[in-house]
Amino acid sequence: MLLGYHGLAWNSVIIPSIMPRPLLMPLSGGYRKTPVLQIDANVYCDTKIIARALARHCQNHSLYQVGFGAHRVADWADTHLFQVVVALNFAPEAVASMMAQFSAEEAAAFQQDRAELTDGASIFSFTTIAARAYVLHYLQELEDSLDSGCIFGEAPSIADFSVYHCLWFLNNNEVNAELFSGFPGVLSWMARISEFGHGEVTESTPEQALEAGSAAQPICPRIGNELPEGFRLGEPVRVTPVDYGRIPVAGTLTAWSRDEIVVAREDPRAGRIMVHFPSAGFEVIPDQDFSGRPE
Repeated sequence: MLLGYHGLAWNSVIIPSIMPRPLLMPLSGGYRKTPVLQIDANVYCDTKIIARALARHCQNHSLYQVGFGAHRVADWADTHLFQVVVALNFAPEAVASMMAQFSAEEAAAFQQDRAELTDGASIFSFTTIAARAYVLHYLQELEDSLDSGCIFGEAPSIADFSVYHCLWFLNNNEVNAELFSGFPGVLSWMARISEFGHGEVTESTPEQALEAGSAAQPICPRIGNELPEGFRLGEPVRVTPVDYGRIPVAGTLTAWSRDEIVVAREDPRAGRIMVHFPSAGFEVIPDQDFSGRPE
């Protein structure tokens, strides 16, 4: 939806729903979550930094003009609301239709993959009853608040896209779509956001994405550096999500601002790649065992 909002032409690469992803890992450095955004030899991990990268790429920061309130709602949607929606969509009755498309072996592999992804995390911390109560409460609050077209006025903000993402996920589940039946204002708002479309999409392949990365040279953004004590640019580090999918990405620290962390990697297949993460939600530790090249 953000690509549609910015009116961009882009290539879509559909990756396997479970690991391994042998053609993506050379680009992302092992990052487990999806989606990722690739602009030549720069790879952006986590939707928070993807949204920032698209705004910077298009020189259009209008989604961030509302400020603190929109940022906090977007973070709430990307964390708490997402967990609530996952609890509902992965309840046995809701996930049954998706799992019915798998063979017994594929279903077992999918369940094992998600167990590994969330190992030690609290993403499935709500019962279905508690999650349903949360959603109905939030839908009513949103219904009562949408009197100006969008969450923070006439124009959309990053909050609209973050909340829309979670509700789209929920509404596209045939079991949970009924939750929206009493909220016409929410459905109307979702329809307005969906009108931005997806931009000009070209289906591409993992091989083409890997080739595009290896053929380009990464560009380090001019974001300014505010390094915590004990860190220096050019030193090896590992960057890991703090919530789930805690697979570290090793690289050379290249930039670190209040919003963004950038590490450079050398991969025999992808070449030199810069991988970008949000500063919030990721931890960085020195890595004296990493030389900048994969083992």
